Amino acid sequence: MRAFIAIELPDELIEKLGVIQDKLIEKSFKTGDISWPKPENIHLTLKFLGDIDPEKVEEIQTALQKAAEDIPPFQLSAGGIGAFPDLKAPRIIWVGIKESEGLARLQKNIDARLVESGFEKENRPFQPHLTLCRIKSHSAGRTIGKAAEALDHGGDTVFKIETFVLFKSELSPKGAKYSALKRIILKG
Repeated sequence: MRAFIAIELPDELIEKLGVIQDKLIEKSFKTGDISWPKPENIHLTLKFLGDIDPEKVEEIQTALQKAAEDIPPFQLSAGGIGAFPDLKAPRIIWVGIKESEGLARLQKNIDARLVESGFEKENRPFQPHLTLCRIKSHSAGRTIGKAAEALDHGGDTVFKIETFVLFKSELSPKGAKYSALKRIILKG
């Protein structure tokens, strides 16, 4: 089964992300060249695991509990719009997450504990973000990139993190469906 580790978002932020998506759709266009995740499916990914053996879920949970042992609950701030690789020719448009010592430590702890359980170490630097859309063509990217640059995102949203989740991901033609397998409480 496909799995990943992520932080769930509060309802207030999910609603705000939906409003931003609506503004981008209105100012650019809705096309098959852009895929829009449902706002309730947007999350802050800490580590993508890919296909895992369901029998490893308990081992992963134990590793994640160890990763959370010395991390106390912390606050995050979401705001600002950006893109990968950039807003001139975006492939992904996102809302950013401000730097956070707690988040950085949590992500490093998770990666280290999962390496001990046989998962590959993450080679790319951690760039926390909330994906608003994925773009499949250069022309759609240029249009939506301009719209995103001009968009007022409504300021930052601050929220508290006390848990994170091991999710199962099921892909279908109607979009991805995410199910929480295990919730891990920050203990620090």
